[in-house]
Amino acid sequence: MLSKEHFDLSKDVCLNGEDEYGNAIYGQCDIRKFPFCKDEKPNICFNRINRQDKFWPDKHPYYYIDYNRVNCYPDRFHNVEFSCSSCSPGRWCAVEGRCILDENMYHCWPDREED
Repeated sequence: MLSKEHFDLSKDVCLNGEDEYGNAIYGQCDIRKFPFCKDEKPNICFNRINRQDKFWPDKHPYYYIDYNRVNCYPDRFHNVEFSCSSCSPGRWCAVEGRCILDENMYHCWPDREED
C-alpha cells in the first residue's frame, strides 16, 4: 500500500503562472495556496504532473505541482491507510526521492519481494 503523501519545500516545484507568451513559470511552492486538510478529509494529495520541458539524465521527466490539482482525501479504512496518486502518470519512488514513469527500472520499495 502507498503511505501518506510527502512534500519537500526544497525539492518540489509548483506551477506559479505563465509568462506573456503562455510559457509555464515554475518555482518554489507557496504552501499558503495548498488546502488545509482536516476532519473527514485529513489527507493531502499533490497529484504531481510530468513536465514536458525538463528531464532527468535517465529520460524520466521532472514533475510539478499545480495548485488546482491539490486535494484533500478521506482515510480509506478508519484512519488506517491512505491512497494517493502522487505522480500522474507515474509513481513516487522513495529511494529515488522523485516521481518516475517506469517503476520497474528502479528498486523503489526495498521491502517488496521480487517477482
